Amino acid sequence: MISAIVMAGYNNKWAVRKYARTIAEHYGEKFIETGYKPLREFETLEGGNPVHKPLILFTLEKLVEMDRIGDITIVGHRMLLEQRLKKFIKNVDKPCKIINQNSKIPPDVIKRFNILPRKMKYNSIAGNMIKGYAGSAAGKNAQHALFVASDSPMTSRNFIEYFLDVAKDYEQGFAIILPAVLIEDYTDRFGRMPLRLINDSGLKLSDRKDSYGRQGFRLSSVIYANPCEFDVNSANTAYNLRKCLNPKVQLKLFRITRAQGYPNVYSKHFLRKDLSVTEVENITSEFFGGRLKIIPVRDVESSYDYDGTDHEFRKLSRMLRKR
Repeated sequence: MISAIVMAGYNNKWAVRKYARTIAEHYGEKFIETGYKPLREFETLEGGNPVHKPLILFTLEKLVEMDRIGDITIVGHRMLLEQRLKKFIKNVDKPCKIINQNSKIPPDVIKRFNILPRKMKYNSIAGNMIKGYAGSAAGKNAQHALFVASDSPMTSRNFIEYFLDVAKDYEQGFAIILPAVLIEDYTDRFGRMPLRLINDSGLKLSDRKDSYGRQGFRLSSVIYANPCEFDVNSANTAYNLRKCLNPKVQLKLFRITRAQGYPNVYSKHFLRKDLSVTEVENITSEFFGGRLKIIPVRDVESSYDYDGTDHEFRKLSRMLRKR
């Protein structure tokens, strides 16, 4: 059985305002989310009838249906989640609990994972990840767990099942296994550009390539990982580098890769345009202190998440109503 940790954290008002400015300045989008994002309601159709439900429930319903998921741990705003999901969780026939994002990391967990408090705030993305993992069956048994974002309602059960089937073949040799969703067009339906890489993974999905022989990839909403096998203190830095249009972030990324022996990563990607999947695996494995495997996959809908912008809300709303 596999443990699922659902990441439903939130930022304080200062962090939200800062993020909204970044979105406006570098992406030209309007940030509209002022409440607790995992409970933002979206409309979909069930049995031909319109139904409104919170964002996180789209994910939870799929995990509950999956026989291979043995237990579910949600990390976020415990009081609000309990108020909104009390009835649903009561009817779940497998262990399902909520851990408060604002709870401190237990001393035994800090010691077990060699956590550096100055690098990992208790309510950061890494702090939530490790609290959720430590409270799960996988954490007690030092096994891989499925980490799932709560903000991707289009991620299907079939996609998660397929990814877990493939990931099981790699879990003995890799600490982190993540899917890279193939984007065959210049942008996805949200207008977001993928990261273009030479696909030397051995997993061929399409013959379509750009003039440099590259294919486009974006991250999905799931990761299969064992925090016992990599340096969890590096997780926050990696998360904060995910939006690389910010010049400060680009400079930080350059310094990190240069320190790891990859001084030409910008040249390879932007000038020579020959950065490969394997090279990204090597760089990130070195950074995390544990081997990372990238699995190219199809299913572009699993990459559509709601970050809180008006554009994303309208797009997802239309997709869910059609579905």
